[in-house]
Amino acid sequence: MTENVGNTSFRGASRAEGYIEEPETDPLDEAAHLVPQKGDKTLNAAGSSSEEMLARFRNDTPRFEEAPAVTEAPLPDEAHGSEDVPGGVPSVDLRINRRERAAESPSFGWRAIARNLGFTVKQSPAETRAAELGSARSLIRLSRWQRSVGILVANPKGGVGKTPLSLAIGGCFATIRGGGAVVVEVADDAGALSVRSEGRASVGVAELLRDLDQIRGAGHLAGYVSQQTSYASVIGTVGDRDPLNGDDVKRITSKVDEFFPVRVMDTGNQPSSSAFHGALEVTDVLVIPVLDALDALQGAMQLLRHLHQLGGHAAHLARNAIVVRTHDGRPEDSEVSAYADELIEKAGIRAVYHVPMDRHIAERTTLTYGQLAPATTGAITLLTAGVVDHLNTELRKAQ
Repeated sequence: MTENVGNTSFRGASRAEGYIEEPETDPLDEAAHLVPQKGDKTLNAAGSSSEEMLARFRNDTPRFEEAPAVTEAPLPDEAHGSEDVPGGVPSVDLRINRRERAAESPSFGWRAIARNLGFTVKQSPAETRAAELGSARSLIRLSRWQRSVGILVANPKGGVGKTPLSLAIGGCFATIRGGGAVVVEVADDAGALSVRSEGRASVGVAELLRDLDQIRGAGHLAGYVSQQTSYASVIGTVGDRDPLNGDDVKRITSKVDEFFPVRVMDTGNQPSSSAFHGALEVTDVLVIPVLDALDALQGAMQLLRHLHQLGGHAAHLARNAIVVRTHDGRPEDSEVSAYADELIEKAGIRAVYHVPMDRHIAERTTLTYGQLAPATTGAITLLTAGVVDHLNTELRKAQ
């Protein structure tokens, strides 16, 4: 075939004649149904319910093979209905969520190439883990509540990792959600929260309590916190202070709840104290760290018995507590570990997570979330997703 180039403005124009470009399709549109949006009745009807989605994160369900869709926690006004989104016109949030999910969908090496060629390839363990973590991050990022929520980290036994775990949970929330999390010391006596956190504030819990009635804005409150590189905020003890009581704790948490949607509380070693009982009243989820050691297990069981004896909301927290099996590098006896399994099961604890030994935590100095090992941040992310799952369930029941 001879090309006619005499009257064309550029070489090859004749080859372009008759060429019709196929409309470009967005591969993300194929997955649009995976992320139901508020008010989108069609998507909500086609997708799984939020209970089915959140059940994937519970400890008593099998690991999933593919990254699941994540449904936002329902808002109260959804129960009364809302306007439908016009067909074919996705919301801005829908596009953002779809891109987030696409970015978190794992594809590695030859498996990705094989899938692109149309072959069915089972996920590798690394892909399964990445899908699990991606879904956990989405759950943490997308869940919303109509009020601030409180997480209490408690065990009467000292040295089990309450303070590092409080900082890690707060750091995970803030890193994934872009801030909005505060870690507060609610121990009756001064604890180590300000020592383990980054930065050195000149004021803390005692000064905040003293000036509480004068604080009118977020900028003013910021002068009482230590800002972390994870974007979390910390309010600990600077110097000596008088013991806190229950009213002190409730006043402090009420003020910080005006400015932070997520509150993590680091407690002391006395569950019968007034401060601890005050913290219980403003708690939505109880997290109990334990080591595979008899004294740590004894402390956890002592706490659970005490909460059951109190009854009411305290007993409810005990029935739905999350146990975190921490490992600090010290030798662990297999018989004690087996006994811990049995004891936790008999206590009726259904949600159990493991956090591996981390050298940075074991240094017992300033804890920086970004310096934790990937295995540790992965475990903390799954734990935090479990906390969010529980929060969504509890607040949905309350509505």
